[in-house]
Amino acid sequence: MGQTCLIWGTPAEVRRVNRGHAFWVQSRRAGGQYRISGQAAATIRSGYLDEVAKARLTTVLIDRRSEHEGVPIVDCTLVEEAKTALELQRPERAERLLKHIAESELSSPDHPVALGHPIVPEALAYSESWNDGQVRMLLQHLEGEGWLTVEGLPDEIQCTVTVSGHDHVAGAEEPIGREAFVAMWFDTSMNDAYKNGIEPGIRDAGFVPMRIDEKKDANRIDDDILEAIRQARFIVADMTHGSEGVRGSVYFEAGFARGCGLEIIYCCHRGCIDQLPFDTRQYHHIVWDTPEELRAELVERIRARIGAAASDAR
Repeated sequence: MGQTCLIWGTPAEVRRVNRGHAFWVQSRRAGGQYRISGQAAATIRSGYLDEVAKARLTTVLIDRRSEHEGVPIVDCTLVEEAKTALELQRPERAERLLKHIAESELSSPDHPVALGHPIVPEALAYSESWNDGQVRMLLQHLEGEGWLTVEGLPDEIQCTVTVSGHDHVAGAEEPIGREAFVAMWFDTSMNDAYKNGIEPGIRDAGFVPMRIDEKKDANRIDDDILEAIRQARFIVADMTHGSEGVRGSVYFEAGFARGCGLEIIYCCHRGCIDQLPFDTRQYHHIVWDTPEELRAELVERIRARIGAAASDAR
């Protein structure tokens, strides 16, 4: 197979492991290290995944590394799920690219970050982009927000994170306050789960739950959601859904929060856990049967991953 990334076919360091039945790969285009089974590698090599699916698979590998799960493993199940997964929304992709550029600046703080021509592999990987045009589009968005200055478009691109851009990244990475944003299905069938599970579970850990449908001074609902997520300490995303399938709003809110660097605690009723899409099933979920069980599990998970806030948050 040579020294090429077994997902992208780009230059990489490759070693056989597990008696030759799997491979260890160090790939800039995939954002770092991963392991892949021989069967999964053959499936990808056959052209089973298009560029969008490969980009989504790359995001999964990056997220798993950020969750401190060691070297992530690509098997045939992950490949199959990547094929039908939805790509990230533009705001989250832009957030991820900004964070990557800000981190790259740390190595040479007095110099702009060179993204080159063609675009360097890491920028493609961290922004879930499948071609250079995608990255350029995201850079224009970030420049429009005032978070980046971009020079050299469309050729030798160089970027500098502005003061407001650094403030934005710092605010996303180091959230303050005690609010926990709750993303869930706003159906009457979920009232008991919220009132006797999610809400008291968050409060028991010392935080304040915030549901956008309970916000009294809401302006444009989409703007309020994005701002509330940015200001939250963490997010609780309950993926329980009805017969029509996973809630698109919950999916989007959890994805945007991850792009902002927030901790996400996923929950799901046991009856729905096997129906979750690829994009969230990869993460650990609190699988619950009763609101009381959800409350107890949620307190433990918050304290383990977030810590306990002061008791006066209640």
